[in-house]
Amino acid sequence: MKAPYIISLSIISMSVLFGCSDKAENPQKNEENELITTVHLHLTKEGDSTKIPHAVWKDLSPDDEAGRIIDTLFLDTSSVYQGTIELMDESKNPAIDITKEVEEEKDDHLFIYRQNPLESSIRFSVERTDKDSKNLPVGLQFKLSTRNLQGPSLLLVSLKHQPGTKNGDEGLGDTDLDVKIPVKIR
Repeated sequence: MKAPYIISLSIISMSVLFGCSDKAENPQKNEENELITTVHLHLTKEGDSTKIPHAVWKDLSPDDEAGRIIDTLFLDTSSVYQGTIELMDESKNPAIDITKEVEEEKDDHLFIYRQNPLESSIRFSVERTDKDSKNLPVGLQFKLSTRNLQGPSLLLVSLKHQPGTKNGDEGLGDTDLDVKIPVKIR
């Protein structure tokens, strides 16, 4: 059954988002971090080539929560989705694709995907499927698997910048991205 996926807007408290720069690798440089204003999650359900569901987190003015747009990600129970994440700075014209920078520096980056709240029933799990040159996970590509439990949840998406220290430990490094995407499993 293919039902149209409805994207709803909601406001969720978030951290201010900043992308990476050489500043983290060389603190002597006086460079500003790049701003991440937009996060796109693209998913394709296994057995269905349609590139939905899709969710967008967008905040063009980080100091004003009222302007933040967050889509709900609608997923089917007991399903597997292949996913990719795309990061943009749309405060510039033309917009800057931050995803390319993360891909080029994947030995220094690690995405973390978690269900929130962690203590509730596990409705889905996420596995990073891409690796860096040291065979460590990156997370630009991932597999999201839903359980047979309907209901709401949140997908926490974080990006760690770990120059010279990346070893698979999610606690290392600076947090460049920390967003919450509402998830509705039906």
